[in-house]
Amino acid sequence: MKLMAQHLADLFTAGQARNLFVYGEPGTGKTVCVTYILNEVAKHAVEINKPVQTAYVNAGKTRNPYYTMEEIVRQLGTKVPAAGWQTFRLKRVFEDLLAAKSVLIAVDEVDSVLFKEKEPLVYYLSRQPRTTLILISNDVNDAVKLPKRALSTLQPILIPMAPYTKEETLEILKERIDQACTPGTFDPGALTFTAEAASLMKDVRFGFRVLLTAASMAEKAGKQTVDKLAVADAIQEEIKLRKLKQLEAQKDRLRKMTRTHGINLNF
Repeated sequence: MKLMAQHLADLFTAGQARNLFVYGEPGTGKTVCVTYILNEVAKHAVEINKPVQTAYVNAGKTRNPYYTMEEIVRQLGTKVPAAGWQTFRLKRVFEDLLAAKSVLIAVDEVDSVLFKEKEPLVYYLSRQPRTTLILISNDVNDAVKLPKRALSTLQPILIPMAPYTKEETLEILKERIDQACTPGTFDPGALTFTAEAASLMKDVRFGFRVLLTAASMAEKAGKQTVDKLAVADAIQEEIKLRKLKQLEAQKDRLRKMTRTHGINLNF
């Protein structure tokens, strides 16, 4: 976050800063850190009376460039009707906003919109004055897959987010347990076991889900404590669930592919 802040400081002096590309495995804190930075930038802008505004959009939810741009314009204060506007009008409104302010825009799960247009949305945004981007992705290769002209204009500074170590994961999980459970609920060995599993998966959120599942299973069984065996059962349940989600995602891809050929598959 200190590194991000250093690069974004130019927002308050030059009105624009270097674009950032934040990447790392799921569950490494990318979104949390970036949204924290956005809030700090917005607060500082108010404190020093600078015309800097921030916006955050998850492209994994908006799913296409139009709705991503629509969400950005909304967050910057423009009321957009549910239907009737075209992309060029959204862009015109956005460009009008830049006459009075600088903007810092974070696009999460940016891979969802990077390659859906001949001219990627991030290429358009990166060419606008007083516009700074923070792009968030699981894979650094998404940055190098951009068309050469887009990459040349964007010129992002790469910010890697390494997975938490086992010790860091244990500290985070312990804090959650201290807030959520009665003291003594989790056996220390069970907590260490969970931290090791989450660290191995490189995803602290896997550890959160295991803790919740293990606690729920123990509560239903009438147990007062959660031990290693309960955690092992929870890990198995979470792995099964993960495999089912992967299978559903594969089915969705197959359905979309067959629809393009005029065929509907039912599974």
